[in-house]
Amino acid sequence: MRKIRDLINNEKKVYIYLRNRATEYRFMSDAEREGITYGDGVKPTERLVDDIMALHDDGTICFLGWAGRMAYHYSKDTVKRIDYEKYISGETGYLI
Repeated sequence: MRKIRDLINNEKKVYIYLRNRATEYRFMSDAEREGITYGDGVKPTERLVDDIMALHDDGTICFLGWAGRMAYHYSKDTVKRIDYEKYISGETGYLI
């Protein structure tokens, strides 16, 4: 089974794309099960989720502001974009 922590990258920012509600809930519960929290220590399932979440190299997640959304859409060389639905299904083409 693939883990969220395996996606952590010290060289590039990692953004997780969550295409629908089922995938959003799955990501948040998987993150909590792996001990991943928000930067302030709040458990993932205790907050709402967005369609794109950032995964930091310290094992925390956060929401994207406008700058993060711009980076997600336009900085293809400096970010790693993951389609979480494809990632958990075992597909090899999970990078966006």
